[in-house]
Amino acid sequence: LRFLPRERVAALVGAGVGVAQPAAITAVEHELAAVVGAASARLLMRVARGDRGGQLDTVVDIVGEASRDLRFNQRVLEAALENMSQGICVVDATLDVVAWNRRYAELFDYPPGLLALGRPVAELMRHNIARGLLGEGDIEARVARRLAHMRAGTPHLSERRFADGTIVEIRGNPMPAGGFVATFTDVTAFRDAERALTRANETLEQRVAERTAALAQASAAAERANRDKTRFLAAVSHDLAQPLQAAHLFTHALAQREDAAAHGDTIARIDGALSSAEALLGSLLDMSRLEAGGMQVQTQAFAAAGLLDGLAAEFTLLARDKGLQLRCVATRAWLHSDPQLLRRVLQNFLSNAIKYTRHGRVLLGCRRVAGDLRIEVWDSGAGIAAADQTAIFEEFRRLDRGTSGLGLGLSIAQRIARLLKHPLTLRSWPGRGSVFAITVPRALAAPAPRGAPPTISTLAPRGHVLVVDNDAAVANATCALLEGWGCTVATAHDVASARAACAQRAPDVLVLDYHLDAGLDGLALRAQLAPRDARAPCLVVSADHGHAVRAAVAAAGCQLLHKPLKPLALRALLSRLLATRGD
Repeated sequence: LRFLPRERVAALVGAGVGVAQPAAITAVEHELAAVVGAASARLLMRVARGDRGGQLDTVVDIVGEASRDLRFNQRVLEAALENMSQGICVVDATLDVVAWNRRYAELFDYPPGLLALGRPVAELMRHNIARGLLGEGDIEARVARRLAHMRAGTPHLSERRFADGTIVEIRGNPMPAGGFVATFTDVTAFRDAERALTRANETLEQRVAERTAALAQASAAAERANRDKTRFLAAVSHDLAQPLQAAHLFTHALAQREDAAAHGDTIARIDGALSSAEALLGSLLDMSRLEAGGMQVQTQAFAAAGLLDGLAAEFTLLARDKGLQLRCVATRAWLHSDPQLLRRVLQNFLSNAIKYTRHGRVLLGCRRVAGDLRIEVWDSGAGIAAADQTAIFEEFRRLDRGTSGLGLGLSIAQRIARLLKHPLTLRSWPGRGSVFAITVPRALAAPAPRGAPPTISTLAPRGHVLVVDNDAAVANATCALLEGWGCTVATAHDVASARAACAQRAPDVLVLDYHLDAGLDGLALRAQLAPRDARAPCLVVSADHGHAVRAAVAAAGCQLLHKPLKPLALRALLSRLLATRGD
C-alpha cells in the first residue's frame, strides 16, 4: 500500500532519508502526517519498526479510509479556493506555507520552485521585498517585523502598489488553531475611481460639467462591479452546487434499492461526506454574501405562525431521527421583518439545538416584550459555560469537537441579525440547556384570516413528473430519486425537448431548474409550453438565494427550493403539489 507519491519517495531516498536515523524517521513521519494525519502516521511508523501492537491490516484499512476522506475534502476546498477572485495564502503555526490559490500565484508571479508546500513564509517575504512589492527599507528588519506580527496573531490591513500599477489590498488574520491566513484583493479600479473623484472635487468650480460626468461614470462602474459580484456569487453557487447535488441525490436513490442494505454503511458515509461539503459550501457563500453586502433586506408584515410552523415541519423529522421531541408553541402574533433572512437565523438556532442535544426536547416559541416579539429556541442539551458564550459566535468555533460542521452557523446568524437590526441573545445553564433568541418588531395583523399551518408529508409521491435541467448528471440523479419514490419521470434540457416530452405524456408536476443555457430560465421555458402543460403545478430549483429569483418564482405562482436539494424537503413538497394537481 502506497501512501506517498513515487516522486516524493525518490526525493526522500535521494536525500538520505532511507537511513534509519532519528532525523530521517522524523522526516518520513512528517511526510506521512501530511497525507493521513499525525496519529495514523505515528501508528504506521511503529508498525514499520516492528512494533506489532496492532494488526497491520486494520491499520491499513483505517489509514486508507482516512486518506480517501481527506483527499475528498481537500478537492472540495481547493475547488472553492480556485474559484475566488481574491488571492489567498495560508501559513501554519510554524509560519510555513501550507496552502494558496492560483490567483495568489498570479498576483506575485513567483519564479518556478519558490512557491512550494512547506516553504517558510519568510523566504517569500524576502523575495517580494527585494522586488519592491511589500515596501522599501532594510529587508531583514521588515521581515522580522512581519513575522513578529504573525506570531503574535495581530490582524493587519494594508495596500501595496506593484510596479505595473496594480494596487493590492492585503488583509491578514490569525486562525483559531494557530497560523495565519492572508487575502490579496486587486482594488486598482476602486482606487482609480477614488482618485478621479478627488481630482473632480479639486476643480469643482471650473469643471462642474466634467465632475458630473465623472460621477456618473463612477456610479455606473460601481453598479457594474456590484452586478458582476452578484453574478459571480450566483455562478459559484450554481456551478459548485450542481455536482454536489447530483452526487447527493444519487446516494439517496441508491439507498432505496433492494440491495442497499449490504452497502448501507458505505452509503451513509458518502452521504455524510456530501452533506458536510454542502454545508461547507453554503456557509462559505453566506459569509461571502454578508461580507460583500450581497444580502438585501426586504421587510414586510407577516404572520409569525406561518414562519414557526414551517420551521417545525422542516426540523421534525431531523429531531425524530435523533430521538428528540420538537415542540412548536402556537401564536397569533404578526411580525415586521424579512421573512427569508429571519428564517435563516432560526434555522441555525434549531440546527444547533438538535445537533448538540443528546436527549430530551427542543422548544420553538415566542414571548411578547413591549412592542416586540422575542422568538426563542430552547434545548435540553449540555449548556454553554459563561466563558464560552461570546466565543461560540466567532467563525470556525465549535465547543464540541465530536460534532460535524465548520462552526459558521451562529456567526452567520449573528451577522444576519445585525443586518436586520434585531437583537440576538443567549442564555445558558451548563448541564441543563440553552436558549437562543432574536427580538423582532411586532406588526398589525392583516385582515385576511390565516390559513391552516403547513404540514410535512411522509407519503410517497405518485404521478408523472417532467424534470428540466441543463446538467445531465443532476437531471439523471433527480430522475433516479423520483423513480425510487414511485413516480414516472421524463427529463429535458431545453424548450424543444420539454415540448417533446409533454407531447408524449402530459406532466402532473413540473420540476424546473431556474438557470438554463443560452440565457433561458425555467419560468420562461414554462411559458413556452402548451397551456395545458404550463398549468401543471410547478417547482423551481435554484442555487441563487437572491430576492429577484424569489420574487419571480412567487409572481409566477410556483414553489421554490434551493440547491443543493434536500431529498426530504423535495419529497414533502412534491407530494403536496401532486395532491393539488386536480384543484
